[in-house]
Amino acid sequence: MLKSVGKNVSIVGPIYFHYGIHTTIGDNFVASFNLTLQDDAYITIGNNCFVGPNVTIVAPVHPLLPNERNQMLDRENNKRVLCYAKPVNIGDNCWICANVTVCSGVHIGNNCVIGAGSVVTKDIPDNSFAAGNPCKVIKTINEKDSMIYKQDILDGCNVIK
Repeated sequence: MLKSVGKNVSIVGPIYFHYGIHTTIGDNFVASFNLTLQDDAYITIGNNCFVGPNVTIVAPVHPLLPNERNQMLDRENNKRVLCYAKPVNIGDNCWICANVTVCSGVHIGNNCVIGAGSVVTKDIPDNSFAAGNPCKVIKTINEKDSMIYKQDILDGCNVIK
């Protein structure tokens, strides 16, 4: 059903695809329920990515003018309702939190976290924590963000070094 799927992929249903065959998912992917991938163009998700519940990734681009939404001329000059789309790329080691929408043409870099409820309309660079509507970079993720500094959350567990 998909263009390609890596190893160790776990997806909690339901999951929705528009086509499926335009979607590539890397190794060690985990997604919670209600993942929607509207893959009218290619959607590529890297390795070691986590996706929270109710995440939507959309590749379509819809005309803003109503007459262009209603009908346009295809390559053979036939009147049709046409669909346009731009690819979406999510890098390796990303965490897309709950209720995020990733819009067409967006590239999310490696090692990023996208905060809950965000609407990602522009590219996000590597190693970023980004959030909001519209989503924007809040900070660069670095070693100071390690769980070793959050002992109250670790509750006796340890970080693997």
